[in-house]
Amino acid sequence: MYHVKNDRRCIRSAGSITKALEQLLTKKAFLDITVTDIQKTAGIGRSTFYRLFDTIDDVVTYMVDKEFEEIVRGYSTMSIRDFTINCLSGVIDRGDTLMGILASGRSELVTRSLRENLHRSAEESGEADEAALQYGFSVFASACISVIRVWDENGRKESIEELADYMQKFLDFSNLA
Repeated sequence: MYHVKNDRRCIRSAGSITKALEQLLTKKAFLDITVTDIQKTAGIGRSTFYRLFDTIDDVVTYMVDKEFEEIVRGYSTMSIRDFTINCLSGVIDRGDTLMGILASGRSELVTRSLRENLHRSAEESGEADEAALQYGFSVFASACISVIRVWDENGRKESIEELADYMQKFLDFSNLA
């Protein structure tokens, strides 16, 4: 779990930590990165790291949560196709960072963050049917991340729009909206 309070110092330190993780992901596999690596790259003390994050997974969760907060905002006013494109773009545009996490076998961190941010956004917009939203967003988030992983494995040939079309072709999104 992360413990980043809404004050400038905490946010600045968390930003340094996430930037350090992003830098390290361009040099090392996610599973080979240590807290010491992050601490040294970020130029922060070990106590600062542990004041804000319990584990490296928590840094990823924080980083991905911040990204998905922007992506899912206003999803209820978009068409399903546009929203799918927005979600796929949000992950793909993060480039090496999220792709490194997905390649490490820790895709559940990204999937969970997308699902939970979708759920929070739905709650804020007052949408009902809790169970349908929970299951629907779980399917949608898993499908997005799985499609991106297959796209990466296949050499990244398709456009984001084509990926969204494939998702719509095989899943019925009409019950998510």
